[in-house]
Amino acid sequence: MKCTELIMQDHAILRRGLDILDGMGKKLEDGDRIEIADVTAVLQFLRVFGDEYHQDMEGKVLFPALLRAVPEPDPLRLLISEHADERLLVAEIEGALKSKRGMIFFQGSRRLIALLRNHFDKEDAIFPDLFGRWLSNAQDFEIAEQFTKFRKQLEIQLNFSRLESKYMPKPYSSPGIRSQELSRARASAASR
Repeated sequence: MKCTELIMQDHAILRRGLDILDGMGKKLEDGDRIEIADVTAVLQFLRVFGDEYHQDMEGKVLFPALLRAVPEPDPLRLLISEHADERLLVAEIEGALKSKRGMIFFQGSRRLIALLRNHFDKEDAIFPDLFGRWLSNAQDFEIAEQFTKFRKQLEIQLNFSRLESKYMPKPYSSPGIRSQELSRARASAASR
């Protein structure tokens, strides 16, 4: 498996955690309660899987290899600096949670979600090209092997399904009604 595939898989897993955190924020915004244990579990997941595994592997294995190979590393340096920003935000959110400062928790969560989604989008956009142009197949394999080795030692212990069903918006449950609404809208548009 290529390293870019592993990184994008990690990003997909991390995005699920961010979606849950976002759903928690929306519940708070709507005046609903959320479980502190659930928030703690999501933050622990982001710290362990996102920071201690994923960002650590990028920082220790991936970025050094790319910085040696890529002639203009400025975009990489920006991505590296964003890792420090992400760590600070997670620490801020955890601190706000412990001290029961809801607004700081809420605002920090929103900033973290936006920063990480933007960061993952940038990496997903530039990594395939950088890897294809500047890393040999052997280097790509070696990096992928390092990611895989450390990932096997890591257990992802977040119950995504339970938290998604609890904090994510419910899908529209009555397709018959939805299709009736669409038919009426089309008929109305056609009669104009």
